[in-house]
Amino acid sequence: MEAVAVVFGLVAGYWVVSKLFFHSSSVATSVTSQPKRAAWYEVLEVDPAVSMEEIHAAYRRLISQYHPDKVEHLGAELKELAARKSQEITVAYQTAVALREGKAWKG
Repeated sequence: MEAVAVVFGLVAGYWVVSKLFFHSSSVATSVTSQPKRAAWYEVLEVDPAVSMEEIHAAYRRLISQYHPDKVEHLGAELKELAARKSQEITVAYQTAVALREGKAWKG
């Protein structure tokens, strides 16, 4: 009976220690995997079947809202966030234009 308790204690201890200290496999996969990028029409906040004029208008509206120069006075952190968002908007716009022109965009 004592041997069973010792074996159970070792197994339980190993499991607890592995969960607390050695969870690197799940961390490694979350760090190395690319975040899912939103579709161009989701970023531009339009329907996928809209006209080029509506795509241009959505791009102009969003880029003027999220341009880093618009938030420069609010601090470096917000300027960096705005830069990332405006880059995402630009890539979505370029993707939409390339798809409409029949070219493959690899942005």
